[in-house]
Formats: sequence, structure tokens, C-alpha cells
Amino acid sequence: MSLMPDISNPYLGAFTGGLIYGLAVCTASCLPFVAGYIAGVGSGFRGSVKITMLFNSGRILAYALIGAVVGLFGGLLRIFVSDAAISPFQIYSSLVFGVITVIIGVMVLFKARKSSCECVGQDAKKLADTQKRGRFGVNFGAFTLGLTRGLILCPPLMALLVYALPFVSPAGSISIAVLFGLGTTISPLLLLAGVTGWLLSKAPLFQKWISFAGGAALIILGIYTMLNSTIQLI
Repeated sequence: MSLMPDISNPYLGAFTGGLIYGLAVCTASCLPFVAGYIAGVGSGFRGSVKITMLFNSGRILAYALIGAVVGLFGGLLRIFVSDAAISPFQIYSSLVFGVITVIIGVMVLFKARKSSCECVGQDAKKLADTQKRGRFGVNFGAFTLGLTRGLILCPPLMALLVYALPFVSPAGSISIAVLFGLGTTISPLLLLAGVTGWLLSKAPLFQKWISFAGGAALIILGIYTMLNSTIQLI
């Protein structure tokens, strides 16, 4: 069943469905991880927007991979979409996402500690400038977070892919997945993440502690995700 049953064009329906899903659900589920990472790396408004775009790029790539699998193995899709078959994949993909989140959180903490040691004797302005230059390597972490988050199957995306399966080619399934992902990126997440970075950058004297808090938040979120996944395995 299509997420947008009144739209006959599956491509337009995918993009519109992504817009609707991104307005609330996607923003609520992704913002804590993005905000924690932004706090950890100490970026301003522009840097935080870039981080969010990289996070979303990772999600879109994951969606494209899912669309490719659905398009190539469409004949067997009816077997694989049952709850009994999807549930283990969801659990393990969530577990992987939790592990990756914890690892990135630990890396953020380590680099924040290393940065604070290197900056002994510097004044607050120099410390803030150092943080703004992005010495924590935001690209890899943000993209990896988005990629592993996107591999957790999104029910609306799967519904769209199943609905469009009789009408599109394997390349069309990838296009639908990418369009859905692009739709979710046009959401409050981009603005909220930018505002978060801007607000946190207004306290350069506390940047070290904000970085520690961001790393700790990622670790807590990752452990919580792992625990939820483990409980479902038991």
C-alpha cells in the first residue's frame, strides 16, 4: 500500500511520503544522535548544517542499498517482508547502529580530552577558533552514523517499495528509495541541528565540557539502543 494512496506516480509519492515522514518521525528519532555529535565536535551553525547533511547523505545511501536489494530480489520480496523474517534484521541492524554510536562517542571523548590537554595555556578565543576549524574529523563520524541509522528498515519506505514493485525496474526501486530519503532531509532536523550548534558555540569557555557531554550522550544513546536490541533477542 502506498504511503500516499492519492498519488499515482510512485516517484512523486516517494518524495511526498519522505516529506511527511521527515516532518515529525524522522526528526524526532534522529535529532538526539545528531545533536549529541554536534555538541561533541563543537561546531557552529554552518558546521552543524554540514554535519546534518552528511548524516542525511549516509541515510540516503543506506536507503539506496535497500532499494537495490528490493529491486533485484523483487520476486522473493513477499517471503522476506513478513514480520518474522524482518524482525531479526531489524534487531541486528539496530544493534550495529548502537555499537557504532558508542564507538563514535568514545572517539569524541578521547579527542575532546586530547584537545583540552593540547590547549592548556591558550585563551578562550583561541580554543573556540580551534573548535570551529573542526579538528575532530566530523565527516566520517556523521556519515557513518547516518549510514548505520538508515540500514534500520524504515516501514514507510518498505511500504512504498512493495507498492511500486510491479511498476518499476530495479533502478526505479533505487530511485524511489533515494527520493524518499531526499524528502526526509527537507525537515526541521536541518534547522534544529543548525540552531543547536549555534547555541552551543555561544559558550566557548565551556566548550570542553560541552564536548564531553556530547560524547557521553552518544555513548548513552548507543548503549540504550543496544540494550533494546538485546532485550528483543532474548
